[in-house]
Amino acid sequence: MISTVDKNSDITFEDIINDILPHDNVMFSVRSSGAVCEVNAEKNLLLRVREQYATIGDESRPWHIHVNLNNTKEARFVIENKSDDRKSYSIRFFDLEGNLVLRANFIKMYDSSNALIREKYLAYEQIFSKYGKKQSLFLKTR
Repeated sequence: MISTVDKNSDITFEDIINDILPHDNVMFSVRSSGAVCEVNAEKNLLLRVREQYATIGDESRPWHIHVNLNNTKEARFVIENKSDDRKSYSIRFFDLEGNLVLRANFIKMYDSSNALIREKYLAYEQIFSKYGKKQSLFLKTR
């Protein structure tokens, strides 16, 4: 059975991101009212936390993402049906008002014959299972 929310969590943003970063074929996206930034993450990116900010990636490289940990309060595991009989798999992070802060999309989940690639699905499922198969987790602030 899948629980929908865990409001008494000791799980942090860093915990979940550290479970995502070892995997390949992850795309991070950040959306504002006027733009979307999508980044194909490299496997085993660095995560650094200083004060209230987490930095995904390395500031000396072509890109990196800063996330305000004080404003990032919820993680949601999302599986969506797509129009081509496929599903999309993501972990999304939200602020207290329910605004999307960051999205980690697990991409290239299907082969050329439209079959789900088991190893890639299991990577997502392993993270989901680690957190009790809860669709929504409130995140503990450092």
